[in-house]
Amino acid sequence: MVKAYLRIIPCYTGDQTLDEVLRNKKSLKMLWLEILLNDHISWESYLNVPEVKIAYEKACVWYSNFKTMIDGAVGRKPLRKTTGKIDEREYRKFLEALNFVTG
Repeated sequence: MVKAYLRIIPCYTGDQTLDEVLRNKKSLKMLWLEILLNDHISWESYLNVPEVKIAYEKACVWYSNFKTMIDGAVGRKPLRKTTGKIDEREYRKFLEALNFVTG
């Protein structure tokens, strides 16, 4: 896989590439945040990878619920709008990552 510019995961787990992320459970748990807040990577190109597809779908749900906040903070290209429930237990993790990329 091509080396991609990851913004969040390297600071938390040290993983620098998507290949490394896919081999690390801690990084996989953060992949949806990386997708949600990092549009420097064409994530749609990796949807054939099941772990990326799952994280991408989750990122789309979060984007749909917090579009205004995300667009205002990071100005990313829009993700696909979709319906779904967010896990409110992950809200703090979302805010921490959003604060990290805007800081």
